[in-house]
Amino acid sequence: MIADLQGKIIYADAAMGRMLGVNPGKVIEQPVELDGRFQFQGGLSFGDIAKASEKEDVWVGEATCISDDNHALLLDVRVSPLNDSNGGHIGSMIVARDVTRERSLEKQVLQSQQMELVENLSIGIAHEFKNLLTVIMAYASLLQDQMAGQPFQKDIAKILDAAQTANELTGRLLSVTRHSAPRMENVDIQVVLNDVVAMLKKTLPRNVSLFAPEKTSLPKVHTDPVVLYRALLNLCLNARDAMPDGGNLSIEVDLVKVEQEDLERWPERMPGSYITISVTDTGHGMAQDVKQHIFEPFFTTKKAGTGLGLSVVQHTIRAMGGWVTVYSEQNLGACFRLYIPTAKPDTPVVVEERDIEAIPGGTETILVVDDDPLALSITQRLLHKSGYTVWTATGGEEAINTYKQHASKIDIVLLDVVMPYVNGEEVYRELVRINPKVAILVVSGFTPKTAERLLKVSGARFLSKPFSRQKLAVEVRTILDARKK
Repeated sequence: MIADLQGKIIYADAAMGRMLGVNPGKVIEQPVELDGRFQFQGGLSFGDIAKASEKEDVWVGEATCISDDNHALLLDVRVSPLNDSNGGHIGSMIVARDVTRERSLEKQVLQSQQMELVENLSIGIAHEFKNLLTVIMAYASLLQDQMAGQPFQKDIAKILDAAQTANELTGRLLSVTRHSAPRMENVDIQVVLNDVVAMLKKTLPRNVSLFAPEKTSLPKVHTDPVVLYRALLNLCLNARDAMPDGGNLSIEVDLVKVEQEDLERWPERMPGSYITISVTDTGHGMAQDVKQHIFEPFFTTKKAGTGLGLSVVQHTIRAMGGWVTVYSEQNLGACFRLYIPTAKPDTPVVVEERDIEAIPGGTETILVVDDDPLALSITQRLLHKSGYTVWTATGGEEAINTYKQHASKIDIVLLDVVMPYVNGEEVYRELVRINPKVAILVVSGFTPKTAERLLKVSGARFLSKPFSRQKLAVEVRTILDARKK
């Protein structure tokens, strides 16, 4: 648009006219009329920026504008001088470009980078925490063996229970941030609900009451339990945020039969048996215009929201062959209902009976490789207690050198994945050059995804930290026995 020396708008093109709600070419006598629509960078008024080119060649800045349909826009504004043929200043040309979506996408990228940074940091901390839990649980287990029949044995059992609870909590936190491909299996909904409820009990404020089923007898669904867990947790945290003053959060599950006539309006949906999971809150609810956009990527009503949560939930459930419905009215709360098709029955698996309390041992020689000295020490002690000869290496380079010297004597290598300088995968490549038939047990506080390439190349078994003495002994014995066959 063009303004004269007095700041009067003498011309506005069609795009500016639509934004301001005026006819193109209409004269706006008083620029103050636009001050209620525009907020310029630095607190300048519309008249100020219209006259800015009198003192400067070009003025560039940003402004927020309330459009004629009451939407907030972010504008990139450029004010250039208009001169007559003699070089005299006769007014200003103001060009405003709508950069609302552009800035929104920039913000989303920044938030994504920040979340990735936090995620990587949390994964690293969880790894170190699992190393510490390995040590705590192992030493507590050794004390428990030594205190058999003593009053202190019950106290030690409580230490083990607390450490196991901490391990499960760490696992849940890691599952929320996991970037791995879905692992589809037949899943008991109650198991996933129990994990969600356990997390909610630690995160919900005291003024929010949680209601959830403690036991259900429903068919299984075919999905990745971690993906379903994240979707449910997302809905529950949204429900929490909708009740800043407190309220009730309810989770309900049911088995429904959906007939073809129920789906006339949705031909893409299939009839059949579905498990429904309903997440209901007593929060502020949603207006109809908000409800129409809630599944759109980047749409959010939260100041610090990313606008991706519900779109991911919908994508997740659709990938399972189901769908999501929502019912909400302002001041009456909201109910999100997931429809997930039931799975085909599992094929019965015959499990060989064994004494789960037995801790197998042996007399073979084991090389344990771990950069954490505490984890290395207690692993060595646990294996010694089972009768093995144990050598240790505090890093990849030491492990390679030790194996070069004693490859013929070492029956198995317990190999940590994430180590500085020379990691587990690099160590394995060197060990294979020395002995193509080397046996390894991959050990890590990270998820198996971290060692995906190593596991694929080696065909090795994976042992997650923290582990019990029995679990360690069983894994080692399983590998050693398999090599003898």
